[in-house]
Amino acid sequence: MNNISSKNEKFSILRTVFLDLLKVSFIIMCYFYVSELYGAISTPYILNTGYSIIFGGSLLLFTFFSILAGNYLSLIAGFLGEFIYQLVFYENIYWDWVILVAIYGFICGSYKYRPSKYRDGMKIYYTFLLLLITSFIFIILLPIVQILLYMNPANLETIFINYGFKFLTQCLISTVFLTPFLLVLYDKLLASEEREIYNILLTHHPLIAKDHTFYLELGKTKIYFCSRCSGLVIGAIFSVFVSHIFELMYLRPFNAEISFIICIIVPLIALGDWGTQRLLLRKSSTESRLLTGFLLGVAWRLVLYTESYYFLMMIIISIYFGILFFLIYLGNRKMIKQVSKDLDQLSDEEDD
Repeated sequence: MNNISSKNEKFSILRTVFLDLLKVSFIIMCYFYVSELYGAISTPYILNTGYSIIFGGSLLLFTFFSILAGNYLSLIAGFLGEFIYQLVFYENIYWDWVILVAIYGFICGSYKYRPSKYRDGMKIYYTFLLLLITSFIFIILLPIVQILLYMNPANLETIFINYGFKFLTQCLISTVFLTPFLLVLYDKLLASEEREIYNILLTHHPLIAKDHTFYLELGKTKIYFCSRCSGLVIGAIFSVFVSHIFELMYLRPFNAEISFIICIIVPLIALGDWGTQRLLLRKSSTESRLLTGFLLGVAWRLVLYTESYYFLMMIIISIYFGILFFLIYLGNRKMIKQVSKDLDQLSDEEDD
Protein backbone atom coordinates (compact mmCIF):
# COMPACT_ATOMS: atom_id res chain seq x y z
CA MET A 1 0.00 0.00 0.00
CA ASN A 2 2.83 2.38 0.88
CA ASN A 3 4.58 1.56 -2.43
CA ILE A 4 1.44 2.45 -4.39
CA SER A 5 1.03 5.68 -2.42
CA SER A 6 4.70 6.58 -2.98
CA LYS A 7 4.41 5.82 -6.70
CA ASN A 8 1.28 7.96 -7.05
CA GLU A 9 2.95 10.80 -5.17
CA LYS A 10 6.02 10.59 -7.43
CA PHE A 11 3.79 10.59 -10.53
CA SER A 12 1.87 13.59 -9.19
CA ILE A 13 5.10 15.56 -8.65
CA LEU A 14 6.45 14.65 -12.10
CA ARG A 15 3.14 15.57 -13.71
CA THR A 16 3.09 18.93 -11.91
CA VAL A 17 6.67 19.70 -12.97
CA PHE A 18 5.96 18.65 -16.56
CA LEU A 19 2.80 20.75 -16.80
CA ASP A 20 4.53 23.76 -15.24
CA LEU A 21 7.36 23.50 -17.80
CA LEU A 22 4.77 23.14 -20.55
CA LYS A 23 2.89 26.25 -19.38
CA VAL A 24 6.06 28.35 -19.13
CA SER A 25 7.27 27.19 -22.56
CA PHE A 26 3.87 27.87 -24.12
CA ILE A 27 3.72 31.42 -22.70
CA ILE A 28 7.29 32.15 -23.82
CA MET A 29 6.64 30.96 -27.38
CA CYS A 30 3.32 32.82 -27.65
CA TYR A 31 4.95 35.97 -26.26
CA PHE A 32 7.82 35.74 -28.73
CA TYR A 33 5.71 35.11 -31.84
CA VAL A 34 3.15 37.83 -31.01
CA SER A 35 5.97 40.24 -30.14
CA GLU A 36 7.67 39.40 -33.44
CA LEU A 37 4.56 40.69 -35.23
CA TYR A 38 3.51 43.61 -33.02
CA GLY A 39 6.49 44.33 -30.76
CA ALA A 40 7.24 43.23 -27.20
CA ILE A 41 6.01 44.99 -24.06
CA SER A 42 9.27 46.95 -24.00
CA THR A 43 9.24 47.94 -27.70
CA PRO A 44 7.15 51.16 -27.46
CA TYR A 45 9.44 52.45 -24.70
CA ILE A 46 12.83 51.48 -26.13
CA LEU A 47 12.29 52.26 -29.83
CA ASN A 48 9.92 55.19 -29.34
CA THR A 49 10.56 57.22 -26.20
CA GLY A 50 7.89 59.84 -26.95
CA TYR A 51 4.27 59.67 -25.80
CA SER A 52 1.91 57.71 -28.03
CA ILE A 53 -1.36 55.79 -27.71
CA ILE A 54 -0.68 52.11 -28.39
CA PHE A 55 -2.68 48.89 -28.34
CA GLY A 56 -0.37 46.24 -26.84
CA GLY A 57 -1.13 42.81 -28.30
CA SER A 58 1.78 41.20 -26.44
CA LEU A 59 0.75 42.99 -23.22
CA LEU A 60 -2.84 41.68 -23.46
CA LEU A 61 -1.71 38.13 -24.24
CA PHE A 62 0.87 38.07 -21.44
CA THR A 63 -1.58 39.54 -18.90
CA PHE A 64 -4.23 36.94 -19.74
CA PHE A 65 -1.79 34.01 -19.56
CA SER A 66 -0.22 35.36 -16.35
CA ILE A 67 -3.54 35.22 -14.51
CA LEU A 68 -4.17 31.70 -15.82
CA ALA A 69 -0.66 30.44 -14.93
CA GLY A 70 -0.06 32.07 -11.53
CA ASN A 71 2.65 34.36 -10.17
CA TYR A 72 5.85 32.27 -10.14
CA LEU A 73 5.34 30.72 -13.57
CA SER A 74 4.48 34.14 -15.01
CA LEU A 75 7.59 35.63 -13.40
CA ILE A 76 9.78 33.03 -15.14
CA ALA A 77 7.91 33.23 -18.46
CA GLY A 78 8.01 37.03 -18.49
CA PHE A 79 11.73 37.13 -17.73
CA LEU A 80 12.69 34.51 -20.35
CA GLY A 81 10.19 35.68 -22.98
CA GLU A 82 11.39 39.28 -22.88
CA PHE A 83 15.03 38.22 -22.65
CA ILE A 84 14.82 35.94 -25.70
CA TYR A 85 13.01 38.61 -27.71
CA GLN A 86 15.62 41.23 -26.85
CA LEU A 87 18.46 38.78 -27.55
CA VAL A 88 17.14 38.27 -31.08
CA PHE A 89 15.87 41.74 -32.06
CA TYR A 90 17.75 44.34 -29.97
CA GLU A 91 21.39 45.27 -30.22
CA ASN A 92 21.69 45.32 -26.42
CA ILE A 93 19.91 43.57 -23.55
CA TYR A 94 17.86 46.04 -21.51
CA TRP A 95 17.88 44.20 -18.20
CA ASP A 96 15.60 46.75 -16.57
CA TRP A 97 12.81 45.82 -19.01
CA VAL A 98 13.48 42.11 -18.66
CA ILE A 99 13.00 42.46 -14.90
CA LEU A 100 10.03 44.84 -15.25
CA VAL A 101 8.13 42.42 -17.50
CA ALA A 102 8.85 39.60 -15.02
CA ILE A 103 7.55 41.76 -12.13
CA TYR A 104 4.44 42.66 -14.15
CA GLY A 105 3.74 38.96 -14.75
CA PHE A 106 4.25 38.16 -11.07
CA ILE A 107 1.79 40.86 -9.95
CA CYS A 108 -0.88 39.86 -12.49
CA GLY A 109 -0.39 36.17 -11.69
CA SER A 110 -0.97 36.84 -7.99
CA TYR A 111 -4.70 36.90 -8.70
CA LYS A 112 -4.56 33.36 -10.13
CA TYR A 113 -7.49 31.92 -12.03
CA ARG A 114 -9.60 29.16 -10.48
CA PRO A 115 -12.34 27.18 -12.29
CA SER A 116 -15.79 28.81 -12.02
CA LYS A 117 -14.18 31.82 -10.35
CA TYR A 118 -15.97 34.31 -12.57
CA ARG A 119 -19.47 33.09 -11.84
CA ASP A 120 -19.18 35.52 -8.95
CA GLY A 121 -19.51 39.00 -10.46
CA MET A 122 -17.36 40.51 -7.72
CA LYS A 123 -14.37 38.44 -8.93
CA ILE A 124 -14.61 40.21 -12.30
CA TYR A 125 -14.53 43.52 -10.46
CA TYR A 126 -11.52 42.40 -8.37
CA THR A 127 -9.63 41.40 -11.52
CA PHE A 128 -10.40 44.77 -13.08
CA LEU A 129 -9.23 46.46 -9.87
CA LEU A 130 -6.02 44.40 -9.75
CA LEU A 131 -5.11 45.34 -13.32
CA LEU A 132 -5.86 48.99 -12.64
CA ILE A 133 -3.72 48.98 -9.47
CA THR A 134 -0.92 47.24 -11.37
CA SER A 135 -1.06 49.98 -14.01
CA PHE A 136 -0.76 52.67 -11.33
CA ILE A 137 2.17 50.83 -9.71
CA PHE A 138 4.00 50.97 -13.05
CA ILE A 139 3.16 54.68 -13.44
CA ILE A 140 5.54 55.18 -10.50
CA LEU A 141 7.95 52.31 -11.16
CA LEU A 142 8.77 53.03 -14.82
CA PRO A 143 9.78 56.70 -14.32
CA ILE A 144 11.85 55.81 -11.23
CA VAL A 145 13.79 53.19 -13.22
CA GLN A 146 14.35 55.62 -16.09
CA ILE A 147 15.56 58.38 -13.75
CA LEU A 148 17.93 56.08 -11.88
CA LEU A 149 19.43 54.41 -14.93
CA TYR A 150 19.20 56.72 -17.92
CA MET A 151 17.88 60.25 -17.62
CA ASN A 152 18.36 63.57 -15.93
CA PRO A 153 15.82 64.19 -13.12
CA ALA A 154 15.31 67.67 -14.58
CA ASN A 155 13.10 66.05 -17.24
CA LEU A 156 10.81 64.58 -14.59
CA GLU A 157 7.51 65.68 -16.18
CA THR A 158 8.51 64.38 -19.61
CA ILE A 159 9.63 61.06 -18.11
CA PHE A 160 6.33 60.57 -16.30
CA ILE A 161 4.33 61.33 -19.45
CA ASN A 162 6.45 59.30 -21.87
CA TYR A 163 6.76 56.26 -19.61
CA GLY A 164 4.30 56.20 -16.71
CA PHE A 165 1.27 57.82 -18.33
CA LYS A 166 2.01 56.09 -21.62
CA PHE A 167 1.93 52.70 -19.87
CA LEU A 168 -1.35 53.61 -18.13
CA THR A 169 -3.10 54.50 -21.40
CA GLN A 170 -1.72 51.35 -23.03
CA CYS A 171 -3.09 49.23 -20.16
CA LEU A 172 -6.50 50.95 -20.30
CA ILE A 173 -6.76 50.25 -24.02
CA SER A 174 -5.22 46.76 -24.00
CA THR A 175 -5.74 44.92 -20.71
CA VAL A 176 -7.81 46.53 -17.96
CA PHE A 177 -11.16 45.96 -19.70
CA LEU A 178 -10.34 43.22 -22.22
CA THR A 179 -8.58 40.76 -19.88
CA PRO A 180 -11.59 40.27 -17.51
CA PHE A 181 -13.77 39.70 -20.59
CA LEU A 182 -11.39 37.00 -21.90
CA LEU A 183 -11.26 35.33 -18.47
CA VAL A 184 -15.07 35.25 -18.22
CA LEU A 185 -15.25 33.76 -21.73
CA TYR A 186 -12.59 31.15 -20.88
CA ASP A 187 -14.40 30.30 -17.64
CA LYS A 188 -17.77 29.96 -19.39
CA LEU A 189 -16.44 27.73 -22.17
CA LEU A 190 -14.22 25.41 -20.13
CA ALA A 191 -15.40 25.59 -16.52
CA SER A 192 -19.20 25.60 -16.77
CA GLU A 193 -19.28 21.91 -15.80
CA GLU A 194 -16.90 19.06 -15.00
CA ARG A 195 -16.30 16.89 -18.07
CA GLU A 196 -13.75 14.62 -19.67
CA ILE A 197 -12.93 14.47 -23.38
CA TYR A 198 -11.54 11.02 -24.19
CA ASN A 199 -11.54 10.70 -27.96
CA ILE A 200 -9.79 7.81 -29.70
CA LEU A 201 -8.46 10.24 -32.32
CA LEU A 202 -6.56 12.08 -29.57
CA THR A 203 -5.61 9.13 -27.35
CA HIS A 204 -5.11 6.24 -29.87
CA HIS A 205 -5.87 3.92 -26.93
CA PRO A 206 -9.10 2.45 -25.55
CA LEU A 207 -10.10 3.22 -21.97
CA ILE A 208 -8.53 -0.02 -20.80
CA ALA A 209 -5.13 1.45 -21.79
CA LYS A 210 -5.76 4.81 -20.16
CA ASP A 211 -2.32 4.66 -18.51
CA HIS A 212 -0.85 5.33 -21.99
CA THR A 213 -2.40 8.80 -21.95
CA PHE A 214 -2.11 12.01 -19.99
CA TYR A 215 -4.56 14.87 -19.67
CA LEU A 216 -4.54 18.64 -19.78
CA GLU A 217 -6.98 20.30 -17.42
CA LEU A 218 -8.47 23.51 -18.83
CA GLY A 219 -10.93 24.95 -16.37
CA LYS A 220 -12.99 21.91 -15.34
CA THR A 221 -12.43 20.17 -18.67
CA LYS A 222 -9.94 17.29 -18.85
CA ILE A 223 -8.72 16.54 -22.37
CA TYR A 224 -6.82 13.26 -22.77
CA PHE A 225 -3.97 12.79 -25.25
CA CYS A 226 -1.68 9.94 -26.25
CA SER A 227 1.51 10.42 -24.20
CA ARG A 228 4.03 9.58 -26.91
CA CYS A 229 2.21 11.50 -29.66
CA SER A 230 1.84 14.50 -27.35
CA GLY A 231 5.57 14.40 -26.65
CA LEU A 232 6.20 14.23 -30.40
CA VAL A 233 4.06 17.30 -31.11
CA ILE A 234 5.61 19.24 -28.19
CA GLY A 235 9.12 18.30 -29.36
CA ALA A 236 8.36 19.37 -32.94
CA ILE A 237 6.95 22.74 -31.80
CA PHE A 238 9.91 23.32 -29.46
CA SER A 239 12.34 22.45 -32.26
CA VAL A 240 10.57 24.85 -34.66
CA PHE A 241 10.84 27.61 -32.05
CA VAL A 242 14.54 27.02 -31.30
CA SER A 243 15.51 26.71 -34.96
CA HIS A 244 13.54 29.87 -35.77
CA ILE A 245 15.46 31.81 -33.10
CA PHE A 246 18.75 30.37 -34.42
CA GLU A 247 17.93 31.49 -37.99
CA LEU A 248 16.95 34.99 -36.84
CA MET A 249 20.13 35.40 -34.80
CA TYR A 250 22.66 33.91 -37.23
CA LEU A 251 20.81 34.48 -40.54
CA ARG A 252 21.42 30.92 -41.72
CA PRO A 253 19.72 27.52 -41.36
CA PHE A 254 20.49 25.13 -38.54
CA ASN A 255 23.66 23.05 -39.01
CA ALA A 256 23.05 20.07 -41.36
CA GLU A 257 25.71 17.80 -39.79
CA ILE A 258 24.36 18.26 -36.24
CA SER A 259 20.80 17.70 -37.50
CA PHE A 260 21.88 14.51 -39.28
CA ILE A 261 23.57 13.08 -36.17
CA ILE A 262 20.55 13.90 -33.97
CA CYS A 263 18.22 12.27 -36.50
CA ILE A 264 20.29 9.08 -36.35
CA ILE A 265 20.63 8.78 -32.56
CA VAL A 266 17.25 9.99 -31.25
CA PRO A 267 14.98 7.45 -33.03
CA LEU A 268 17.06 4.61 -31.54
CA ILE A 269 16.16 5.80 -28.03
CA ALA A 270 12.44 5.90 -28.92
CA LEU A 271 12.61 2.50 -30.65
CA GLY A 272 14.31 1.03 -27.57
CA ASP A 273 11.61 2.33 -25.23
CA TRP A 274 8.70 1.35 -27.47
CA GLY A 275 10.25 -1.96 -28.61
CA THR A 276 10.99 -3.34 -25.14
CA GLN A 277 7.42 -2.48 -24.15
CA ARG A 278 6.02 -4.10 -27.29
CA LEU A 279 8.03 -7.28 -26.66
CA LEU A 280 6.62 -7.40 -23.09
CA LEU A 281 10.11 -7.08 -21.60
CA ARG A 282 9.12 -4.10 -19.47
CA LYS A 283 6.27 -1.69 -18.93
CA SER A 284 6.86 1.79 -20.26
CA SER A 285 5.91 4.79 -18.12
CA THR A 286 4.09 7.99 -19.01
CA GLU A 287 7.30 9.94 -18.38
CA SER A 288 9.37 7.77 -20.75
CA ARG A 289 6.68 7.97 -23.43
CA LEU A 290 6.55 11.76 -23.20
CA LEU A 291 10.36 12.03 -23.23
CA THR A 292 10.93 9.69 -26.18
CA GLY A 293 8.03 11.32 -28.03
CA PHE A 294 9.61 14.72 -27.41
CA LEU A 295 12.96 13.53 -28.78
CA LEU A 296 11.24 12.08 -31.84
CA GLY A 297 9.48 15.41 -32.40
CA VAL A 298 12.81 17.23 -32.30
CA ALA A 299 14.30 14.78 -34.83
CA TRP A 300 11.19 15.02 -37.02
CA ARG A 301 11.69 18.75 -37.39
CA LEU A 302 15.47 18.55 -37.87
CA VAL A 303 15.09 16.13 -40.80
CA LEU A 304 14.26 19.24 -42.86
CA TYR A 305 17.81 20.54 -42.26
CA THR A 306 19.54 17.39 -43.55
CA GLU A 307 19.10 18.24 -47.25
CA SER A 308 22.78 17.66 -48.07
CA TYR A 309 22.41 14.13 -46.65
CA TYR A 310 18.92 13.58 -48.06
CA PHE A 311 19.53 10.22 -49.80
CA LEU A 312 21.39 8.73 -46.82
CA MET A 313 18.73 10.06 -44.45
CA MET A 314 15.96 8.36 -46.45
CA ILE A 315 17.84 5.03 -46.28
CA ILE A 316 18.23 5.35 -42.48
CA ILE A 317 14.54 6.27 -42.04
CA SER A 318 13.58 3.23 -44.14
CA ILE A 319 15.73 0.99 -41.93
CA TYR A 320 14.10 2.41 -38.80
CA PHE A 321 10.62 1.77 -40.22
CA GLY A 322 11.73 -1.77 -41.08
CA ILE A 323 12.83 -2.29 -37.46
CA LEU A 324 9.51 -0.82 -36.27
CA PHE A 325 7.40 -3.23 -38.35
CA PHE A 326 9.60 -6.17 -37.32
CA LEU A 327 9.08 -5.27 -33.64
CA ILE A 328 5.33 -5.03 -34.25
CA TYR A 329 5.40 -8.52 -35.80
CA LEU A 330 7.44 -10.01 -32.93
CA GLY A 331 5.32 -8.21 -30.35
CA ASN A 332 2.07 -9.55 -31.83
CA ARG A 333 3.43 -13.12 -31.84
CA LYS A 334 4.60 -12.82 -28.26
CA MET A 335 1.27 -11.33 -27.19
CA ILE A 336 -0.66 -14.18 -28.86
CA LYS A 337 1.54 -16.74 -27.08
CA GLN A 338 1.02 -14.98 -23.76
CA VAL A 339 -2.77 -14.90 -24.22
CA SER A 340 -2.78 -18.60 -25.18
CA LYS A 341 -0.72 -19.45 -22.12
CA ASP A 342 -3.07 -17.47 -19.84
CA LEU A 343 -6.11 -19.22 -21.36
CA ASP A 344 -4.51 -22.64 -20.88
CA GLN A 345 -3.77 -21.84 -17.23
CA LEU A 346 -7.33 -20.64 -16.72
CA SER A 347 -8.69 -23.82 -18.35
CA ASP A 348 -6.50 -26.01 -16.10
CA GLU A 349 -7.71 -24.15 -12.99
CA GLU A 350 -11.34 -24.68 -14.02
CA ASP A 351 -10.73 -28.42 -14.57
CA ASP A 352 -9.23 -28.73 -11.10
